[in-house]
Amino acid sequence: MNTTTPGLIGRRIGAGIAGFAAATAVAVFAAPQAHATVDSITVSGADHTINTTYTLRAKLSGAGIGLLVYWSDNGDQITGPKVPWPVGESSVSWTPKTPGQHLITASQGGSTKTVVVQVTDPSDPGDPGDPGDPGNPGGGTGSAGTGSAGKLLGGLLGR
Repeated sequence: MNTTTPGLIGRRIGAGIAGFAAATAVAVFAAPQAHATVDSITVSGADHTINTTYTLRAKLSGAGIGLLVYWSDNGDQITGPKVPWPVGESSVSWTPKTPGQHLITASQGGSTKTVVVQVTDPSDPGDPGDPGDPGNPGGGTGSAGTGSAGKLLGGLLGR
């Protein structure tokens, strides 16, 4: 004759299922993150200007190739997370609103790649003598020049 009560059997089965679920959860949390690699980033166009739309494209590889891709411009999110499509690639549209240096970053899993894009404002001719003016990247003459500082320097050097 079976002296075990039906309620006791149900509790044992429930405890076994709960224990299995807890062990499974520990195994999932302890699993290493899928390896993903952002191989390269390209930006369409050549002379990048404000208020113009460009395509940012990342080439992806690794076992985690299907993980979401996150895009940012100087740390600010460009779009929400993107599903890589086609497989091994992610692309988004980007319209810079400010001139100057932009750090474009694509991240997938634990992999991150950044490219520097110089953006100009075509309506701002910049100060020809100010190479730091974002409207005039690389401006200036690169020598003693003919401005007042150049004349002073030239006079001191006997030129």
